[in-house]
Amino acid sequence: MEYTMLKDLNDTHDTWRIRVRICRLWDSTNPQKNGELISIDMIFIDEKENLMHATIKKHLASRFRHLLQEGSTYSIKNLQVVKATGDYRPLSSEFKCIFLATTSPKKLQEDTVQIPRHGFQFVMPDDIESRLNDPAILTDVVGLLSGIGEVDIVGNNWKKRDLHIITNHSVNATITLWGKHIEQFDPKIYKEEDGPHIIIVTSTTIKKFKGAVSFNSTNNSKIYMNLDIPYVMTLRERFARHSTKLKFIESSNSNKYTLEEKMFFHRMSIKELVDSKWSEDLKIRANVKDKLTCNDGMEPPRECGKRKASMIDDAEESGGNK
Repeated sequence: MEYTMLKDLNDTHDTWRIRVRICRLWDSTNPQKNGELISIDMIFIDEKENLMHATIKKHLASRFRHLLQEGSTYSIKNLQVVKATGDYRPLSSEFKCIFLATTSPKKLQEDTVQIPRHGFQFVMPDDIESRLNDPAILTDVVGLLSGIGEVDIVGNNWKKRDLHIITNHSVNATITLWGKHIEQFDPKIYKEEDGPHIIIVTSTTIKKFKGAVSFNSTNNSKIYMNLDIPYVMTLRERFARHSTKLKFIESSNSNKYTLEEKMFFHRMSIKELVDSKWSEDLKIRANVKDKLTCNDGMEPPRECGKRKASMIDDAEESGGNK
């Protein structure tokens, strides 16, 4: 069976047959209409590592959603190919694919064909100026993670977190994560001894403030840390001489929040608290009374007694005593 490579697709007909992997898959939604679905979008990659954006319009979403899975390979026939236009395009390419009612995807066995699991269009230095404040083409960015900011609240209660990176072209830059992407990024798991940490954020917009470049996540963005691909391995080797200690970026609004609000931003589970590294110069004291319940099969569970604990509710220097 003959397949067409993605780079050879054009808008001359709607009977193309391709063999690809879906390396990214997401819902495009309208935040102005309570997250109403606009389309299902994806990035195709073929065995020659060509990439192409594909979209399923809202009225066909239910027909195809259960048939497609991120990371799987497919034989797909009867795709429409059109010029790629409009804003927030995830790739810089001339064409994109559109699923029709007659489009037929067939999932393939993993060993049918060797297709890479991931594909990106990492921004080149010459492209940054042309994309500043222009949402037409979104940008994939990769670099060494060097700093992590705390969660900040700006504007109309928008949550954001700034990350500092050294890009693959050795440029210092900021990645600003917004909304749901803050929850997807857990800074506590990136330990110094496991570095260097290479971060990829896809589909960002580019802005510049006071001469500094900033990459901002969008609803279409995905975050990858230390992805197991050759290019990331190369970057980890290249940045191995850099310090792997992540710097803390203080919020510009830190003085605007009460202690209780800051505690809410930085909540930890009991397990996370117990597993944390504690300074020998820090002592904690508080008065705690709680009722202990024995869950020993008795119905209802019986009270086993009361426990008192003494801890400090504020951090104080203790001269090295614990």
